[in-house]
Amino acid sequence: MKSDEPPPFAGPSELDKSITVAVSPDVLSLDGASQSLITVTAKDGAAQPIRNLTLRVETRVDGVPVDFGSLSARSIVTNGEGVATVVYTAPRGAPLAGDDGTFVEIVVTPIGSDFNNTSTRRASIRLVPSGVVFPPASLQPAFTVTPSGPQENQTVLFDASTTQGSNIVDYQWTFGDGGRASGVLTQHAFPTAGTYVVTLTVVDAIGRSASTAQAITVTPGQNPTAAFNFSPTNPRVGQQMTFNASASRPPAGARIVSYTWEWGDGSDRVTTGDVLVAHTFTRSATFTVTLIVTDNFGRTASVSLTLQVAP
Repeated sequence: MKSDEPPPFAGPSELDKSITVAVSPDVLSLDGASQSLITVTAKDGAAQPIRNLTLRVETRVDGVPVDFGSLSARSIVTNGEGVATVVYTAPRGAPLAGDDGTFVEIVVTPIGSDFNNTSTRRASIRLVPSGVVFPPASLQPAFTVTPSGPQENQTVLFDASTTQGSNIVDYQWTFGDGGRASGVLTQHAFPTAGTYVVTLTVVDAIGRSASTAQAITVTPGQNPTAAFNFSPTNPRVGQQMTFNASASRPPAGARIVSYTWEWGDGSDRVTTGDVLVAHTFTRSATFTVTLIVTDNFGRTASVSLTLQVAP
């Protein structure tokens, strides 16, 4: 007996088929128009798609076949990916089971050669009275703020990727200063210092929503820093000098847009967007040169250096 080989399997058998049914959304209003997409996926024992498989689709309530709503097709065939779809449309009226709604089963059965050996698959759709919105117990909005303590006019990143919940289709933001935005990630800059309540509202595919809020404290922005050097360091009358303001720095989230030079020798001040500027002194004396830098928010800073111009 130990040397005998077991006989080979004889088939075909329905047990080599893996059929899954998914519905989206799984809650519909009894308005005669709301629809749910039913997706059927068929695979064989090797997890490969089963092509051209014919399936019958029907609706049941409390296990009894009944036409409660409508299907776009009664018979569907899988494509090259082993997938077939059908659309269910909810009826109009009151639920059969009271205000809590009616559960309609979508039953999918492969059509083969032996009905008794056929394995059915099913999924449920809840039908509720039109206008009823269920509590968003499955939605848990959350977001992070970077940086957590921003300055005025500084760009802040808001990230809602830590939100929990399925089939979320919309992320809406209000920033407490009149600004609004949408999306999982968004940026915003607060123009003035103060405390703002930022609110995130998420909405799922069936219209349920949930909100969360955080208070963001925005501190006053810092002024830029002015700094410069000059060459040559021991100038003479009539010698062209170069003044370099590249050591000046803007505050976080800003940029320097202008450099204003006052020479202290009675000549006109010069305002430029370049960090380098040239000037020639026409007489021998001690002069105080002042640099004023201005950022794109109008904030300024200044610095002065004294230099001796030789004959």
